[in-house]
Amino acid sequence: MTTHPEQQPDRDDIIASIGAQLTTVARRGTARVRRENEALSFVDQSLLSYIGANPGCRAVDIAAHFQLNRSTVSRQLAALAEFGLVASAEPDASRGLALRLTDAGTAALRDAASTVRAALTTRLSGWTADELRAFAGMLSRYNDDQEA
Repeated sequence: MTTHPEQQPDRDDIIASIGAQLTTVARRGTARVRRENEALSFVDQSLLSYIGANPGCRAVDIAAHFQLNRSTVSRQLAALAEFGLVASAEPDASRGLALRLTDAGTAALRDAASTVRAALTTRLSGWTADELRAFAGMLSRYNDDQEA
């Protein structure tokens, strides 16, 4: 069977559609967390998650991981510290502060993650285990690309 070129979706159109879908996912997730926990933005949640998974990390590590300017990360961290969500792991450090989550930061991150997990559970309730595995596999493959 021969498929006519005009019947095949254009790769650029498919990639544009994927981009639009990923943007929708990010917007919905951000909006849900904001509705449930107005204190945390998506960026705040991302930084807290990274610090929680990497205790003792420094602003430079976070900037490198998220490919952000160090001054941007420093401003975000200052706000998180002001809210009592992060603190220095070693108060007398002379080179970039090693960071840790405070109890309040751990609780805020846990609450935000719980909100997202509940939304995913609801949204994916009609999916089969095979569909969930396939989706998780594709997302992992997409996110594992370190060059993107």
